[in-house]
Amino acid sequence: MRKSSLGGGMLLAALAAGALALGIAAAEEGREPGEKPAAAPAPDAPAKQSVNPDEAAIRRNVAAFLQAYNSGDAKTLAALFASDAEIVAENGDTQTGRDAIEEQFAGLFKAFPKTHMSVEVKTIRLVSPTVAIENGAATTLHDTLMAAEHSRYEVVHVKQDGGWLMASARDLPDETASGEEELKQLGWMIGEWVDESPEELVVTSYRWSDGHHFIISDFTTRVQGRPTISGTQRIGWDPLAKKIRSWVFDSEGGFGEATWTHDGNQWIIKASGVTNDGRAASATRVIARVNKHTMTWESRDREVDGERQPNLGPFTIVLKPPAPADGKAAGIDAPAKSSKAETR
Repeated sequence: MRKSSLGGGMLLAALAAGALALGIAAAEEGREPGEKPAAAPAPDAPAKQSVNPDEAAIRRNVAAFLQAYNSGDAKTLAALFASDAEIVAENGDTQTGRDAIEEQFAGLFKAFPKTHMSVEVKTIRLVSPTVAIENGAATTLHDTLMAAEHSRYEVVHVKQDGGWLMASARDLPDETASGEEELKQLGWMIGEWVDESPEELVVTSYRWSDGHHFIISDFTTRVQGRPTISGTQRIGWDPLAKKIRSWVFDSEGGFGEATWTHDGNQWIIKASGVTNDGRAASATRVIARVNKHTMTWESRDREVDGERQPNLGPFTIVLKPPAPADGKAAGIDAPAKSSKAETR
């Protein structure tokens, strides 16, 4: 999840735990999901060993979670967590408490009413009579216009008053994901995007590089009709860090780099760079997809040489309509209304 899970696969993945009807029935019968039931034993055959009742109860719980998630039922989903539970997205964002978890998922379901998740439970380990740890992999499809998100997860279950609840759910990087699969999650950005006001026009285009190993972006900014700054950005998969990264260079000599993390319908972009006069700059940018024609962009926690700068946005950016001549849509990304690419 990149995920994530909300996110890179959001914790959605993490939470789904073993939810897939990954064979609750199969688990209770002691067989693997998809395995055909064994023929009835002969009268003198030894009885088959039953699954641990606590593990079976946990699998029923996670199945209930998956059903609630795929039904968009945030309240039922949150009730499967302990009152002081926490979920931690791959980017480190944390929601603590049942109410916060319900609010988080309610927002996700509102943004993506057709979101769907499936999971594969790898292991459930009972580390004590009241604590169990589950590890697995999840696949989340928020929207048919988006690529599916893959992530690993870890869930800690606790036994309270005779029943099992989720106490902690954490998204983990998907170490098996390929760069091409990861970048497909940003495929919706391909095209030309425009942010226009009476004073300023920002146009950003996104296109695939040869081989689809990178997304290349060019941006230009005009104030009162006069060009003020332009630049280029390259977005790609870092196979060592297992993250999406980007590198940007502006027309004034500034440059920077950033890491991208998925959180539901948002991308959290942690950026740092150097201005053309040698000052260190950093910011957290947030791009949120509203629909296939609209996104929002904002820049938070901006600093230049250790001094806080005002937040920028959020701004609404729209996809440029197809040109009548060839019917092909271009694309643009409106970084932000800032004069320095590396501080956007």
